[in-house]
Amino acid sequence: MKSAALACYLLYASAACGASKPALFRADPIPSATAAKMRGTTWHEGCPVSLRDLRELTLTWLDFNAKPQTGLLIVHKEIAAETLGLFRQLYQHGFRIEKMSPIEIYGGDDDASMAANNTSAFNCRDTTGRPGVFSNHSWGRAIDINPLTNPYVKGDKVLPAGGSAYLNRTNEFPGSILNDGFAVKIFEAAGWTWGGRWKDRQDYQHFEKPNRK
Repeated sequence: MKSAALACYLLYASAACGASKPALFRADPIPSATAAKMRGTTWHEGCPVSLRDLRELTLTWLDFNAKPQTGLLIVHKEIAAETLGLFRQLYQHGFRIEKMSPIEIYGGDDDASMAANNTSAFNCRDTTGRPGVFSNHSWGRAIDINPLTNPYVKGDKVLPAGGSAYLNRTNEFPGSILNDGFAVKIFEAAGWTWGGRWKDRQDYQHFEKPNRK
């Protein structure tokens, strides 16, 4: 998709969504106010990408009460248009997201963001369980969706801890990401990897598309 596709996407919500105003899907360079909040929380000198390589996405989504909300995600510019399209499909399908707030409001603390079931993307941090190794979130090429209800599991370790209530992955619930679910199908069709299929651990919240140069 050409750069022009990063302009504002407008999709009028259907009556089934209970909304009369247009949904918004837009990508912008990181605003100066956002950049100021990111420095020292989710971005710092030594991160593998510059703030110029990132885009702030404005997205409309349906909360757990099926009410349209608008939130922000920050991703790498190379996957910005594709991410807009994926979240537009989630919205059209009626997929639920509990929260989508900039992770800066949690001070860049991934544990706090997960415990709040907050959907997020860019965060310059280590890979879980691998200190000193950048996570793909550090490039803005990974997204965690409803991380409390779709937890990270490795052996008897569950993150966030409250995610232990959602270990039965045969049950469908608001915002669930399951093997045969819609979210997995559309992300994998677009060439993303789903953490729920990893052999050594299951990161049910996590989608990534590294392909870094």
